[in-house]
Amino acid sequence: MKILRFAALPWIALALACATAPPPPPPALGPPPFSGERAYEQLRKLTALGPRVGGTPAGAQARALVRAELEALGLEVNEEPFVYTPEPEGESYALANLWVEFPGPHVGLFVAATPFDTAPGSGTAPVGANEGASGAAVLLELARTLRERPLTHSVRLYFLDGELLDPDAAFLGSEHAYLGLQEAGALPDLRLFLYLHQVGDADLEIRRDRLSDRRLREVFFDVAARGGFAEEFPSAAPYDAKRLGHGVLVAHDFRRVVALADLRYGGSEIPGEYWRTIDDDLAHCSPESLAAVGWVVRAGLETLSEQQANIDRIRGTPLRAEAPEPLPEPLEPVEPLEPTEPLPEPTEPPNEALPESTEPPNEALPESTEPPNEALPEPPADPAAAAE
Repeated sequence: MKILRFAALPWIALALACATAPPPPPPALGPPPFSGERAYEQLRKLTALGPRVGGTPAGAQARALVRAELEALGLEVNEEPFVYTPEPEGESYALANLWVEFPGPHVGLFVAATPFDTAPGSGTAPVGANEGASGAAVLLELARTLRERPLTHSVRLYFLDGELLDPDAAFLGSEHAYLGLQEAGALPDLRLFLYLHQVGDADLEIRRDRLSDRRLREVFFDVAARGGFAEEFPSAAPYDAKRLGHGVLVAHDFRRVVALADLRYGGSEIPGEYWRTIDDDLAHCSPESLAAVGWVVRAGLETLSEQQANIDRIRGTPLRAEAPEPLPEPLEPVEPLEPTEPLPEPTEPPNEALPESTEPPNEALPESTEPPNEALPEPPADPAAAAE
């Protein structure tokens, strides 16, 4: 009997060691299926159209290209047209946002948005590879990954028109996206409005944005560090105050926003020597930068969606009454659209009614005296409770 008792001691010790051992570390993040090369090809197609000022034939051609790429994936593309008239009796500009949605079984919506137009300019207008095309390239590739592997919550991708059209009425597309969400009654379920801008710089450095919701913003910087993109998303860099489309929602008192943008395009100072010049071209962008941003955006959305799904399970939040319908099979890849004609050298500034801005749009905003919302509050069922 003694022999048997002593023989059992190693097994008892092993069991005690297993019971007291610390839990294993969380598994490393696997790479979401995002291709920087595919995104760079989308960037090439957009820049091949030349300048894409909102309300011009080239702007409409860019919108048609984005639509064709999304429809080639078998997606239903929604168009929200609107008209902008700078002056009561001035010229009007016909604009339109595009969006696609990937439904999930849980109630709640995540939005990612970006412009696809370029700013008016004098002289030789830039093709806007980084400003106005890089974010669209990322979202087009993200659409492919979401079609192949959707999230637990619905994700909507907005392609915004007229964002850069008029410095005196900036971010028209964001304004109309907000109004569309409001009219559809989607704001109570909106968990995040993510804004991408200038994310293709070959020397990418995206800093934290003060105007963004702190907790939501840190999710993206955390997955960037865990995924090996700490250099592109430096944690020790000073914060930026980004004057971009997400500020439109903050102005409407919707604060669950995050902006990811590199404001230093060619150099270490804002806005950088390439900004709104002919040097804003493919040569100064890279598939590696697009891949880094696409990876972080996809991983960040996955993380937030899973976190919200866990909260829903704990609270017993019911799933959608109807399961989302499966998406149709994608069509054959579309051929890139060619510019209708070579763009002539302009002899005068386009859109004369729109004066060229003398200051970069990314001016510093006053730092908030209160921290942004750190949690994702569940919208109250009773409207009276929200007013208290």
